[in-house]
Amino acid sequence: MRIGTPGFVAHRLTEAREARGLAQTALAELTGIKSQSISHYEQGRQSPSPEALSLLCEKLELPQRYFLHPFPNHSAEGVFFRAFRPAARGARLKAARRLNWLKEIAAYLGGHMDLPVSGVPVSAGDVEQAAEICRAALKIGAGPVSDVTLVLENLGCIVSRSNIDAEVEGSYSQWAYGTPFVMLAEGISPARLRFDAAHELGHLAMHRDFAPQQMADAETHRTMEAQADQFARAFLLPAKMFAQEVWAPTIDALVSLKKIWNCPVSEMILRCGEIGVFDKDQVRRALVNHARRGWKTREPHHPEVQAESPKLLARGIRLLIEEGGRHPHAVLTELGLAASDVEDLACLPRGYFAGCSVQNQTTLRLRGM
Repeated sequence: MRIGTPGFVAHRLTEAREARGLAQTALAELTGIKSQSISHYEQGRQSPSPEALSLLCEKLELPQRYFLHPFPNHSAEGVFFRAFRPAARGARLKAARRLNWLKEIAAYLGGHMDLPVSGVPVSAGDVEQAAEICRAALKIGAGPVSDVTLVLENLGCIVSRSNIDAEVEGSYSQWAYGTPFVMLAEGISPARLRFDAAHELGHLAMHRDFAPQQMADAETHRTMEAQADQFARAFLLPAKMFAQEVWAPTIDALVSLKKIWNCPVSEMILRCGEIGVFDKDQVRRALVNHARRGWKTREPHHPEVQAESPKLLARGIRLLIEEGGRHPHAVLTELGLAASDVEDLACLPRGYFAGCSVQNQTTLRLRGM
């Protein structure tokens, strides 16, 4: 008779393996467990022995409670990925699984506090108009946007930072259960990060009703990406105000404005063409000049401009623990996830759960005083 693990949830193993970017054969090599056995675990045909589960926990860097945690009914709505190259399928799957973990954290916090309700104005049709509607909803006028990540959170988006974005070619987002979720890329410049955030806002505002099959169609996907890029330029660089500040049809004029508008120069060039500040030849020359300076991969940036960081989920967990008296271990137990994954997805400092404490010290007094 085989001795298994009572309460083992088969789908959790599949999710964990894919979230770590591993195939069944790779996990088998890591653990020394037969690939066929892992397949049986994932299909629910048998559960791992305590020894096998301990190996899986060690190699997947997850606590045992994760594999005993109920598996939620995840949304089937499509994810807005930058590209659908066949070679990046594994990376997209890894990204989607971590996005599911982000949704579990948000759902957990939503059970303890009121998270912002989505205020993303959904607009079909004209891209420029959609950007204007978003600005109007935020009441931010026509000037530079100071913090695009904060804008997303103020619109009720659940925002996190992903550590696998280079593989999936940028940030990504999804509507799920009526809530917008955004994963922003890491390792990019503050200006590009802001543009990516505005790009994802464009998807959420304009493409909510697109089915996953439509999103995977090559031509439809190209159109959606072009629209999201144009939305980001229109949202970050409003036509009238930005046009007034471009003092010459040159790349150097735009470089001088980058600190004010904090938008990539390459996108500023394209915006100048969209609003008629540059003609086609001036756009072409500026893009050639941009490439000759070696800025296609990394533009110069102002060191005093800090990268934006999501804050909503971190504030929620701190509120629950530091003010609500919830023990850190209880939070991790109820979530079922590893401390490092919760810290990464909630944008908390690494080691937060190990270092925080809600226990008050007993007050001691000398007798007779």
